[in-house]
Amino acid sequence: MMPPGRSARRVNLHAVALRYLAEIVRLGSIRRASATLNVASSAINRQVLRLERELGVLVFDRLPTGMRLTPAGELLLHHVRGTLQDFDRLLADMDGLAGIQSGHVTLLAVDSLLVTAVPRTIEHVSRRYPVVTFSALAAAPAAVLTGVAAGEADIGLSFVVPTALPLQLVASAPAPLGCVMAPDHPLAGATALSFADLQPYPMAFQSEAMPGTTDGDDGFATFRSRTKARFTSNSIEFQRGILRSGLAVACLTRLGFARELASGELAWVPLADPALQQLRIGAFIPQRRTLSPAADYVVATLVRQLQDMEHAI
Repeated sequence: MMPPGRSARRVNLHAVALRYLAEIVRLGSIRRASATLNVASSAINRQVLRLERELGVLVFDRLPTGMRLTPAGELLLHHVRGTLQDFDRLLADMDGLAGIQSGHVTLLAVDSLLVTAVPRTIEHVSRRYPVVTFSALAAAPAAVLTGVAAGEADIGLSFVVPTALPLQLVASAPAPLGCVMAPDHPLAGATALSFADLQPYPMAFQSEAMPGTTDGDDGFATFRSRTKARFTSNSIEFQRGILRSGLAVACLTRLGFARELASGELAWVPLADPALQQLRIGAFIPQRRTLSPAADYVVATLVRQLQDMEHAI
C-alpha cells in the first residue's frame, strides 16, 4: 500500500498536470500557458510528459502550429474540468474548517466590468483574505454565460438575457445602453438619441454584438447590420482612445467609462429605445455546482456592489 504522504503528493501532482493541460488547450500552446500561469515552459512540459507516461498514451500531438489533443486527450479533457472542480472544492472545504486559508477564484466578465467593478471586488476580498488568488478574464457576453455553465469559471458577469443554461442569477443592476462620445461632439448635448440621429456620424462597434433585449426588440441589431462601422474592436481601451479623440460614437453602457464621464472627458447620452434602457448586468454562478468558500465570499461582495449600483441609478 502506498504511504499516505506519497499518495497525497501524487494526487497533487496530477491536479497540477490537469490544470496545465486545461490551460494549454485553452490557449493553444505551452508557451502561452506558461505566460498566463507564470510557470516555466519546461516545468509545464515535464508535468505533461509525466502524465502521459503514467497514462501510457499521448495526450497531445505536437505540431508546428501548436498543441492538439489526441483522441485520448479529448477523453481526458472531458473529465478534467469536473475533476479540478471537485479537487478545488475538497481543498476549500478542508480550509473552511479554519476559515478561508487558500483558494483560487476565476471570473469571466464583459470587458467593461474589468475596468472598475471586478478590480474593486478583488481588492476588497484580497485585503481580507490575502491568500486567495484570482483569474479575471474578459469575454463576449454570450461566452461569459457558456463559460460559467461549462465550468471554466466560478462566476460570470454579463448581460441578463433569457438562457437555458444551468446558471443561477444571484444579483443584477441596471446597465442601460447609450452613446459614448467626446464632450464637444454635436450630439453630446442631447437628452436622448434615436438610431436615425446617429446615421450621419462615424460609429465604433464592438466586435461582438450586444445581447438581445428583454422584450425581443431588435432595433439595435438592425441599426448595426445596416451601418458600416468606421472602427471595430473587442478592446474597451481601444474604444476609449477613439472616443476621446472625437473620431467616432459608440453604443455602450456607462460601466467602463465612469472615471471619464465624471471628469467630463467623455459624454454619455441614453438611446431613446425603451428596451435598451431596460438592459441589466448580472452575476451568474453554476446552478449544479457548490462554490468554494473563497468564491462564495467573492459572490457576496459582488452582490453588494450590484445592489449599490441599483440604488445609484
